[in-house]
Amino acid sequence: MIIGIGKSPLSYFVWKYMSEYVCNPLYPYPLFYDAKGDLLTSKLAYIGYLRKLQVKRNEVRIAVYPDYVLPHKARVNLSPLKSIEFVVPIHSLENDMVIVEELKSLGFKVYYGYASDSRYRSYTLNDFLRAVKGRKWYLGVSTRHELEEALRYDFDGIDITGYVLGRNKDRKNSSLLKERVKELIMKVKQKRITDFTVFHIAEVRKGL
Repeated sequence: MIIGIGKSPLSYFVWKYMSEYVCNPLYPYPLFYDAKGDLLTSKLAYIGYLRKLQVKRNEVRIAVYPDYVLPHKARVNLSPLKSIEFVVPIHSLENDMVIVEELKSLGFKVYYGYASDSRYRSYTLNDFLRAVKGRKWYLGVSTRHELEEALRYDFDGIDITGYVLGRNKDRKNSSLLKERVKELIMKVKQKRITDFTVFHIAEVRKGL
């Protein structure tokens, strides 16, 4: 399983202190690219997002594809991005699966993206698992429950937030943070879903 980490203090921490785990299995920014903020400004914000990807295409391995954008309607040439694997957020099984299929037909490698937040999807996890015939990505893992689901149902990739590694004050302790990232890597590699000693979600919520 791949662990993506978006642009954040955690991604910089991994590059500086845990580079031996880069691509094995950690993909910190810019290897994993998900600039949500760039996509929220307007309906055409995806144009700037994709153009930034073109500039960074030699640095990025995996990127979240812009929401709702059909490839044949994109106002950006996607061909220069063939080296990037896209995670396509599936908000609707009826409307968004076609985006994946179209990208595949153009020669892209893709993941079907399952949104951790139910507000951004119109289906259940069981619906998703039944419908998807390909690589699966769990978007925005931030709790023990979400991590357990990703492991139990053999998702091929996840991207994490700092919340899954403990309380805010704990993440400021570099030694402790390093140990918690190592434990996460071990659990992911072993695909065990019990004894997650570092994932005290109740404490996380209280500590923020």
